[in-house]
Amino acid sequence: MRLRSDPRARLRVVLAEVDGRIARERAHATRSGKTRATGASGATGAPGAPAPRSKAVAFRILFDEHLPRVRRHLSCFLDDRSEVEEIAADVFVVAWKKLQPENPMGITWLIRTADNKLRDAARRDRSKRRAIDALTRGLQETSDALHPLEALALREAIVTLSARERQVVVLTYWDELSAGEVAQVLRCSAAAVWTTLTRARAKLRRQLEAKETDA
Repeated sequence: MRLRSDPRARLRVVLAEVDGRIARERAHATRSGKTRATGASGATGAPGAPAPRSKAVAFRILFDEHLPRVRRHLSCFLDDRSEVEEIAADVFVVAWKKLQPENPMGITWLIRTADNKLRDAARRDRSKRRAIDALTRGLQETSDALHPLEALALREAIVTLSARERQVVVLTYWDELSAGEVAQVLRCSAAAVWTTLTRARAKLRRQLEAKETDA
């Protein structure tokens, strides 16, 4: 699953621009004799009301804080590290374009955008089997290591879930989002999330219990 252009190159350009802006803002503050200094955290040292964060500072905070979680989410669907990096980069390129410094987006917006990117890429290269493999591996890694036969049973059980059910399972157990946060990502109600999660868990339980009986 290769994107048509390399988002990682575009992200490097964005980060260079961001860091350049931050450096110029610091230099300007120093030349103007102001006591405040805007750092990577965007904190200000001047008394009174803090100055609003610039877009560059807001983006650097967003990027540093949430990039690992976006990568983690994508790695549950993709087993190719390069693809994870490409789509994660694409998510943050979009975030830079749409960022409003006074109201920066949060993790739910980023994950929803990542899911949109995944769907776009999947239309060009159907990879359901690989996605299920990665999902199985991801769920294994959230707990103690499983016996190979247990891992195989889990993989076969996950195949029985619908795409929506797999998504809710990933967001809940892999991304560790609350029902409310999952609802924000999927743009549905928390009650709908619980209903889907309950149905998915019941399916997995039945499949795994059946495997134990067969064994």
